[in-house]
Amino acid sequence: MKFKVTPYHSNLIKDKQRLSAFYEGISEYAEELNNLKNEEGLINKVVYDLGCGSGVLTYFASLYFQGVVGFEKESKIASYATENLKDYDNAIIIKENVLNLEGLQKADLIICEMLDTALIDEEEVLALNHFLPFKEDDGIVIPKEVVNFVEPVNMQRNNICWEDEDYKPNYEIIGPSLKYSEINLNEKIDENFSSNLELKIDKDSIFNGIKITTVTLITDKIVLGPTPMFNPPLFIPVDEIKVSKGDILNLTLSYKMGGGIESIRTVIN
Repeated sequence: MKFKVTPYHSNLIKDKQRLSAFYEGISEYAEELNNLKNEEGLINKVVYDLGCGSGVLTYFASLYFQGVVGFEKESKIASYATENLKDYDNAIIIKENVLNLEGLQKADLIICEMLDTALIDEEEVLALNHFLPFKEDDGIVIPKEVVNFVEPVNMQRNNICWEDEDYKPNYEIIGPSLKYSEINLNEKIDENFSSNLELKIDKDSIFNGIKITTVTLITDKIVLGPTPMFNPPLFIPVDEIKVSKGDILNLTLSYKMGGGIESIRTVIN
């Protein structure tokens, strides 16, 4: 199926790792409900796709479920999604900011694609928190969970940046990876994050930054790491200090999920 998209959403569709993981997650959930198919071969369940963009994930869900609603606040891409799905009677696109919606029927599946590392610059956090009351008690969210890791680095930049196919920052990892947070997307997210991290140093160097890597559990069985358009590694500068092998540094990291990179704060204790 050919999708009409903006240049940005074209790059999203080209990210086959991302698309495959979400397709498999939606298919896996549908298989669990296979006995609920109606005469048309569709499962009589309601699905919401928050921030549906071009509608590709809405399309995946429409292959299995009776009622699929994609929500998109941007007029241009919402019109594209509507055109892309015009031949699917069980799918509808609503152009609306989901934060303005109330009193909706409860859904059995909520798709809420989280594209930003550690959810720091991710508007979908607010959307999902708003929509969780519209999820059935036995319903699920895809993705299921976000897990964040941090590594101490020596980096050749003094500003926040991401690593992707177009830009590779010059850096050296100087200590082991530390899992510092797990976020269950089926529960309300506390947007304000703050934690004291104990970072081990395994070589003599200059410590002046951290690298955050996000791994996403689409389901229990499907794990999606950073991809070209999905949660690229994030580099955050910190106050520069000289370190030696065996040192343990205490760093307080705080930010607001959905608050943007401007909300990030780091303090070496």
